[in-house]
Amino acid sequence: MDLKNTFKSRIRENKIGADIYLAQIDNYTVFTDTISKPVGKRFVQFYFCTKGRAAFHFENRTPYLMKEGNSLLFFHPEIDVPANISLSKKSKLVIFVITIQKLEEIFFQHKDKLPFFAKDTYTDFYLEKPLGVSEKLIITQLENFSLDSEFENAYLTLKLHELLLYYFSRSEDDSEKGSSIKDEKLIAQLQEIKELILENIANPPTLRILSEKTNVSEYKIKEGFKKLYGKTISNFILDTKLEIGKEKLDMKVKQVQEIAYDLGYENPSHFIEAFKKKYGITPKQWMMK
Repeated sequence: MDLKNTFKSRIRENKIGADIYLAQIDNYTVFTDTISKPVGKRFVQFYFCTKGRAAFHFENRTPYLMKEGNSLLFFHPEIDVPANISLSKKSKLVIFVITIQKLEEIFFQHKDKLPFFAKDTYTDFYLEKPLGVSEKLIITQLENFSLDSEFENAYLTLKLHELLLYYFSRSEDDSEKGSSIKDEKLIAQLQEIKELILENIANPPTLRILSEKTNVSEYKIKEGFKKLYGKTISNFILDTKLEIGKEKLDMKVKQVQEIAYDLGYENPSHFIEAFKKKYGITPKQWMMK
């Protein structure tokens, strides 16, 4: 299963061997994007809508609309179910597929927790449910991790296993132990803060302004942001700027100096220095790869 960056969406893919595939799709434009890729019957498919909404198109069935904050699981052991998705504007979707054999290996002592396993056989299964607090936290960490490439798969394997454990150990009506409405509210506020930063990444709002806009104390923002996203706000801004800069360099449309100015750097040398520190080569060398 391969997805490529389209004109509309930004896509981040990770293939973890032959059994696990992860894709994070960010349709940051004001247009609907369409994704259509084959998925074999040996795969269990998970979809997590973290922003906006997505429509799933199934053969001989009316389209299914998935809303923000929900998860969708489906599996059919006898037929391939391709991913045919319309992702709405300003929406984000996480796709996670895993072979039934790998899932069985992970849950070899707890097969009863797999809803599509009954009487030593697998049946087709379809489920939508809201994401719990712990699941939201893990998905947020998946969306924002930043590691050297040689460590990525190890980190993702651990996080995806953790996500599966929470997913199958919590029924649709279960409440999260140790979590409260206050936790949900703070997560939503921190996600809003992240979006405010991303919308103004060249000139990000100060901590004071973020506090005023969201009615969250500066202390809670600093501590909560680091806990939720695994990095400080300043590191998040830097990493995001460099990631955007890398994408702009790949397009080979603008010069390094222009890209630096677009990202809010008054002195392009600061962008060059930060880029080299993170990626090991200068922006110009990256552009010439």
